[in-house]
Formats: sequence, structure tokens, C-alpha cells
Amino acid sequence: MISSTRFGIKSELEVFPSHSDLWFAIVSACWVALLYRHVIGAGFVYDDVAQIQNNHALASWHAVREYTRSAVPFNTEFRSIGGSFYRPLFWFSLALDRALWGLNATGFHVTNLFLHWASGLLTFLLLRKLRVPGLLAAAVSIIWLGLPINCEVVAWISGRSIALAVLFLLASLLSAEWYLRSNNIVALLCGAIASFASLFSHEIGILTLPMVWLLLYAAGALPRVWLVLSGVGIAIDAVYLSIRHLAGGHLSSGVHLPIGFAISFWKYVAWMLLPLRMSIDRSTDVPTNNPPLTTAAAFIGLMALLIALLQLRRMIPEAAAGLAWLCIALVPFCGVVPIYQGMAERYTYLAALGLVLTIVGLLYRIRDWRISLAWCALVLWVFWGVWRLNARVLDWRDEISIYAKSLEATPKSSVLLYNLGVAFAAAGDISKAADYYQRAIGLNPHYTSAIINLGNLFQRQGNYSQSLALYQQAISLDPRDPDTWVDLGNLYLQLAATETAKDAYQKALGLKSDDVEAIIGLGAVFQRSGNFSAAEQAYQRAIALDPSLASGYCDLGALFLQEGNLAAAREELARAIEHNSSYALAYFDLGVVYQESGRPDLAVKMYRKALEIQPDYQHARSNLERLEARPSVPPSDTRP
Repeated sequence: MISSTRFGIKSELEVFPSHSDLWFAIVSACWVALLYRHVIGAGFVYDDVAQIQNNHALASWHAVREYTRSAVPFNTEFRSIGGSFYRPLFWFSLALDRALWGLNATGFHVTNLFLHWASGLLTFLLLRKLRVPGLLAAAVSIIWLGLPINCEVVAWISGRSIALAVLFLLASLLSAEWYLRSNNIVALLCGAIASFASLFSHEIGILTLPMVWLLLYAAGALPRVWLVLSGVGIAIDAVYLSIRHLAGGHLSSGVHLPIGFAISFWKYVAWMLLPLRMSIDRSTDVPTNNPPLTTAAAFIGLMALLIALLQLRRMIPEAAAGLAWLCIALVPFCGVVPIYQGMAERYTYLAALGLVLTIVGLLYRIRDWRISLAWCALVLWVFWGVWRLNARVLDWRDEISIYAKSLEATPKSSVLLYNLGVAFAAAGDISKAADYYQRAIGLNPHYTSAIINLGNLFQRQGNYSQSLALYQQAISLDPRDPDTWVDLGNLYLQLAATETAKDAYQKALGLKSDDVEAIIGLGAVFQRSGNFSAAEQAYQRAIALDPSLASGYCDLGALFLQEGNLAAAREELARAIEHNSSYALAYFDLGVVYQESGRPDLAVKMYRKALEIQPDYQHARSNLERLEARPSVPPSDTRP
């Protein structure tokens, strides 16, 4: 079927033994494990917290099936707002990890490492199928596996969607090569399945068909093969786009800068070649108002690259294929297609394969004295990259570290400043958290999330007037955000302004009728007003909406405790602890129940458990001290 191959490398040049595939699989697995060994113990960071750790849908296969029917909105914290993504296979992979490992992040990281290694192995196999020498194929895969720029996809669990898509894209290319050789309908079917899997993992899967065309050109395929594989690929893309549209997925309405795409292209290439500093938020790197000369120079450089590609087609086909791969994989992310984040390092994951193939292909063909110098330079670059990767992997072990290091590369990122505020607040460093929130607001005065969180900090410190002013500022910026109204209601409730709190919660429910926090807040208002029946109905409604909601059970238990129904209170509080074993308030309330029931021994255990979780819990400490001093005295403190 194939009259000739574009690469045209004879089998005599092979240097690997007959079991080269197995040997490479073992060596590359050890290589990936060595490079990313420090990430195994890392936890959930950044989007992982919302998408995995706090995503109750992953615990239920019935709930996770909803991801096949509906798209998920993009993060609106970045400069470009709007759009939603449809990646059901990505969510199913997370649900599978959740079923296997629970919420142990180690298992999720192991899966990411496996996907990265598998992509490297498929790259090696694909190059071998295209008659690329074993040494060259192995070098390309090993170098790519160790590129620092890939760290975001591999070390960040939520970056898995791209790793999955690239893995299936490579599998589709292998199937296309199989069909090219054998005309086997099974190969065609396998390629179609892999293409669908890639598309359902990440939008980058749309590049499968252009990559198949590149493979067909490199292999010198016959017109009939071109027609068959192109027809199948176009049909798959059409079906995918239809399903995605029905699910509500659509492109972002944000960054779309075709004029600056050449500058973006060279920025991406620079990040791959010179990984000096890296950032998980490159949205501030999007080219905007660049000087005309800079833009023109970038376009001229891109034209020169395309001319070089054409010149290398026959002289060094491996390098030409690598350049073509680089361009196909990178150009869509350079402002040609609107992307919600604008620019991100993870978008180079597929393109970096082409860059490495270009470099190694060029060096492989050098036959004079320059070969020693060139290969020495390559080896130094690889080792330097490994050193940078090791530092980057260490950064991923700590959430504050990854944000701080990223901020060094992108100091104008309000998102990173905000996340540092969240991280320091979680660590109990209120002053640093407030400083980072204020810096984020300074860069982006409309950053309502930072404004609300700063208000929450002031509320915790008892500075209610400042907190109220910030909540009102956030509402003036975005009056349709139900979360802001909930926070405002919580503040009024703390100030005992129950009617005002009730109005705030009802406004939140008017914007989002199933807002569980607003429903619970409304229940607290009814409870404080003495309307226990309405309070119970509110708490039961919240639990019905989210059966895993520990705070709902806890508040219901506290209501029953206030009514004197100790048996019902004990049952609800036990359920709260079952759903959240680190819920100090539930242990405290259960301690009160046991003390009221005449079980001081169990009450002591509950108070101690509450203090173990929250050492500064003064009400638990007071009750414990009174109980240990005079066990017969009933508790003077109930709820804070």
C-alpha cells in the first residue's frame, strides 16, 4: 500500500535489540518515576479543591453521569469570561480514581504519572512504526517526558484532561498507521474510538484529524487511504461537535487575538526552550498592545519557520515533521481560537513533542565535527531542564509555594494573589491573607471574590463595619451573585439582625433557588426567631438537596437539642460526623447532648475531640473544664 516513506530510514540503522519496546517501556517508566517522585506526596491544589476534593458528584456514578449530558462553565476568574467545556471522560477518570483511592491525592497523582508515561511510550511506538531509528525515537520520547514545561499537566491533577486527550490522540495515530499498513477495518474502528475518547477528554482532541493528515503525508499514503481516514475523521468531529452543542458546551467569548498570534507562538516556544520561571496563570502574558515592529518581526519569524519546514522536507524529514507537528499543535492556542484563559503552559504539552522531534532530528543528521558540540549542547539542555523540572515538582507539593513561585513569573496576576490569600487564610495567617486580597483588588478592582473573602476576614476579626462595606461593594459590582447575598445574610445573622438577614437569604434564593447555604441560613433565622417548624423544614430541604451536607445535619441536630429532643439530636449529629469526621461544631453539640443525657464520660470525649480539631474552641474548652471540675453541673455554654 505504501510506495515509499517520507522518513526513509532503513532498518539497518536500528540500534535497539529485538525487545526494544519492552526495554523502552521499563526505562521510561523508571525515568518518569524518578523525575516526578516528589509529586507523589502532594495534595489537592488550585482547581483540584473544587473539582475533586469538594466535588461530591465524583462519589456517585449516577451523579457523574450528568457530565455526559451537560457542560461545565469555565472559570470566570480569568480575564476572558464565558464559555463552557464538555469533557465527560475527564470526569469519569476522576470518579474512577475517587472510587479506587477515596480522597487520597497520591492515587490521583499516580494516575497522572501513568498517563504521561503512556503517552511517551506511544510516541516511541509511533515513531518506530514510521521507520524512525530506535535511538532517535527513544531520545525524542525520553527528552519530552522530562521537559519542565509539561509539569503543569503532570503534577497538577486537574491538568489531566490534556494528558488524557493526547494519549488517545497518539493511540488514534497508531491506529491510522495500522490501517495504512493492513487496510484492516478493526484498525479503523480502534482509531475512531480513540478519536472520540480524545475529544471527550479535552478540546485539543480536535487536532487528531490534522495530525492524521500529517502522518498520511509522511507515510506517502495512497489517495484512497486519505479519503477513508479523512471521511471518518470529519464524521467523528461533526458528531462530537453536535453532542457538545446539545450538552451546552461552547467556546469562550474571551481572548481572541489573531493579530498577535505570532507573538504568542514565539512566547510558547521560548517557554519550552528556556523554562526559567513558570506560572500556573499565564493569562497576563496574552499579547495585547504590542509595538508594530515587534508584531511584524514575530510574523516574519513565523514565515521563516514555514520556509525552513518546506526546505527540510526532503533533506531532514524528521525535523520537517517535527516543525509541522509543532505548528499544528500550537497555532490554535495562539489567539486564533478564543480560549477562556488566553495562554497557559499546559497548552504546549502536545506541541512540545514536535519541538523535540525537530531538535533531535536535526542533530541526528549532523555527520561532521559539529556533532559532538551539538550533542553536548543538547545533553546540557536536557540536564538543565531536569534540574528545573525537579524544582518545579517540589513547588507543586505545597499550595503556597506554587502560587508564590508562579507570582514571580506573572506578578500582575490577580488570580494568583487571590489564591495566596485563600491559602494563607486556610493556614491561619490572617494578616498575610488580607494583604494578598488587597493586592488582588488593587490589580483588579472588580474582583468580587477577593472583595468578599476580605470581608469574611474582617468579619472573623469582629470588624463588622468594614466587612459590611466590602459586601455591599461586591453587591454593587455584581448584584446577581447569590454567594455575596449569603455572606451578607451571615453577617446580619451574627449581628442578630434577623429580619435583614432573612431578606438577604431570600434574595440569594431568588437568584438561585437551590442554594443550600442560603436555605440553611434561612433555617437559622427561623430557629432564632422561635419558628422551629419552619427551621426544621429549611434544614430538611437543604439535606434533601445535598445528602452529604454535614452542616445541614449538624444544624438540624442543634435544633432538636434546643427543643429537648435529645435522641433525635444525637442521631442527626452522628450523621454530621459521619459525613465530616473533622467537624468540630458537631462534636461540641454531641458533647452537649451527652452531658444533657447524663453521660459525662462521652461528653468529655466529644469536647476533647472538638478541641483536637480546633484547639482555640473556647466554648468546648469551657464546657470541658467545668465538666472535669464538677461533673454534676449541667453545661452553661451550648452553641457559640
